[in-house]
Amino acid sequence: MTNMKRLSESLAVSGAWKGHFEANLATAEQLPWRDSYVLAPTERVALEKSVQQFQLGEGAQGRRLMARAREFAKTSGDALFAEALALFIREEQRHSGQLLRFMRAQGIAPVEKHWVDSVFRRLRVLAGLELELRVLVTAEVIAVPYYRALGRATRSDLLRSISERILCEEAEHLRFQASMLSRIEADRVPFIRALTWAAHHWFLIGTCCVVWVEHGSVFSAAGRSFRDLVAHALSQFSGLKRAAHCVGCPMPANLIQHAAHSTVVEPPLASILPPQSVARVQCQATHLR
Repeated sequence: MTNMKRLSESLAVSGAWKGHFEANLATAEQLPWRDSYVLAPTERVALEKSVQQFQLGEGAQGRRLMARAREFAKTSGDALFAEALALFIREEQRHSGQLLRFMRAQGIAPVEKHWVDSVFRRLRVLAGLELELRVLVTAEVIAVPYYRALGRATRSDLLRSISERILCEEAEHLRFQASMLSRIEADRVPFIRALTWAAHHWFLIGTCCVVWVEHGSVFSAAGRSFRDLVAHALSQFSGLKRAAHCVGCPMPANLIQHAAHSTVVEPPLASILPPQSVARVQCQATHLR
């Protein structure tokens, strides 16, 4: 592939993702903010500290990540790469805002720091753009089983709706992360690429252990075991890896659907998407069961 053709394709992918996130920002939240349900004592014990931690993690500013993304954009010639990433971070911050609004309604105070969040932040600054993205995508992978469990662990319509909405958007976030990793490792020899993904696999396993220690009460309240958490996380990771290795960077799912009549069909990413959240436009019918 010539450099000009690669740049053209990269710009097309980045532009598609930029448009996707801009459309999401313009979409009304349509969440049941008037829900008057008050968490039962057992729910509060199981969920309060966990939601506080996730609300903190979702609100990261991403300053170092953006600085590295702008450098990559400058080097690669894909100026839209950093713009799409900025909108992705903004969407993550919206998740934090939604959780914070729920917490305030329930009288749950936010936390300013937590050791898990601090460790992840330190890991993200150890090396360059790729390591930071891999640490970030690990959190995204874990978020899928977590928010599914969170929605099942409460009778609050608002918290269930927030969890459902975040699940829908996390499905697309994983596609977006796969597209970024695909471009970053495009010129890497297969052996080094395999070694990198193997290391990432074991980092994910370790992260699952930490998540269970800190958030096991949520999974238990939802009737899910540590084995369920690991199995679901590895399923998401497997889909992420396949997507990053496919020919052509993953595009937003709604664009894939509109282009279904085309002769160019992207490999399915069903293992990335929550079973009831195949695409952003289908999420309105989702139910957490």
